[in-house]
Amino acid sequence: MIVHLFDDEKFVDATIKKFEEIESGINRYIVFSNSQNLIYSKNIDKIEVHTNKWYKLDFNFIFQDCSLLVIHYLTPLKTFILKNMPKSIPVLWMVWGGDAYSYFKNFVEYEVETNKLTKKQLKTKVRNSLFYDLYYKLRYGVRTINKEKNALQNINYLSTVLPPEFNLIKSEFNLNVSYIKFNYDSFNNIFYNKNEHSLGKNILLGNSATQSNNHLDIFKKIESVESLLIVPLNYGDNKYSKIIIKEGFKKYRNNFNPLTEFLQLEEYQKIILSCNTMIMYHIRQQALGNILVALFLGIRVFLNKKSITYDYLKSIGLKVFSLEDDIKFLGKELNDGEKKINAKLVVDYWGEEKILEGTSNVIGLYHALKK
Repeated sequence: MIVHLFDDEKFVDATIKKFEEIESGINRYIVFSNSQNLIYSKNIDKIEVHTNKWYKLDFNFIFQDCSLLVIHYLTPLKTFILKNMPKSIPVLWMVWGGDAYSYFKNFVEYEVETNKLTKKQLKTKVRNSLFYDLYYKLRYGVRTINKEKNALQNINYLSTVLPPEFNLIKSEFNLNVSYIKFNYDSFNNIFYNKNEHSLGKNILLGNSATQSNNHLDIFKKIESVESLLIVPLNYGDNKYSKIIIKEGFKKYRNNFNPLTEFLQLEEYQKIILSCNTMIMYHIRQQALGNILVALFLGIRVFLNKKSITYDYLKSIGLKVFSLEDDIKFLGKELNDGEKKINAKLVVDYWGEEKILEGTSNVIGLYHALKK
């Protein structure tokens, strides 16, 4: 069996659906949670819920009939499993981004203004203290992944969100791994069968209340706007969210609209379509699903010029922009030709056919290992 290790996340049901479409009966889907009443994962007929406390794990349950272990985002709990698992079972780590980049030695994740703020925060000072390692080990049963070299050596295969990330992550952690091409369903059927639509004039800024969005640095680059700035802050760090809300209203007044409540799908769709511009100023790879949806819908997307996402999307021909070079286009809609190019390339690289192809790659690996 292929044993998938998930957390209770929005993508779980869509991922299960794709694996079952390709071949049913060979997958087990374990979701770690302390409650049987999951928030996002609703496919209860297929899901097996297991405790998310490392000291209560049932390894016999987890590895029952397991021929391939698939780790969807490497949390501390999954690191503990990785460290203590049977060495004979092959492992595929599906990297999201935060589970790798947060532990790079010299990766610069923040722009200047955000870096100043981060250094002042208590949690940053705590993480740099001598006691953090001890606290982390007591809480999670393992150290951070950059200090669990032996556990990482149990990984045999690696899947990354963008192809260029493979060598970056492989090199950083000195992994002896092979590449498996796999993409999650970024659209999750939200907009895939799009009808004719018109876009509004708003600007969507960032994807969450996390410092990696570099909100303060965007504020510094954009002195004033005539459009409404819509800023999703309904997920992430509450203290950071309050800082961004305060600074946003101070600078943009009535043109600043922070989103602080959980949105239903229909509400999210309306907000996306009210925008003609999106700014995702992360340096590390993040929010690709949001970016792809925006590109597919014809929204002008600004990315951080330092990011691997910017370089990769430009390299395959997508029309993406940087605040450094293209700020004169801020708030201006793409022309029809640019929209068509972006929509076609998004489908070519991340459409239904590619999602099923990636899923088949994992199932093909499983069958190859069984021979």
